[in-house]
Amino acid sequence: MLMRNVRVNGKRTSMKLMPVEWESLEEICARERMTMSELVTLIDAERYDSDNLTGCVRVYALCYFRRAAALTEPMPRHRAQSLSVAAE
Repeated sequence: MLMRNVRVNGKRTSMKLMPVEWESLEEICARERMTMSELVTLIDAERYDSDNLTGCVRVYALCYFRRAAALTEPMPRHRAQSLSVAAE
């Protein structure tokens, strides 16, 4: 886990995420041409019933890449089966 400081609405806050989660957020920022602070501020503004910003950031990244995957062509069936076996 890596802890980093991020500005949310101009205020500094710290978040602890796995390195792959930070990399995912950086990729989202690059794709959307946003800074990390802009992205996390957007996520913060969209959370309604949760006090856990870090959890909301994780869910946002997961949903972002699920939507991106849905826009691409499906994985060939033989490839998808080999991945599910490798994951077990």
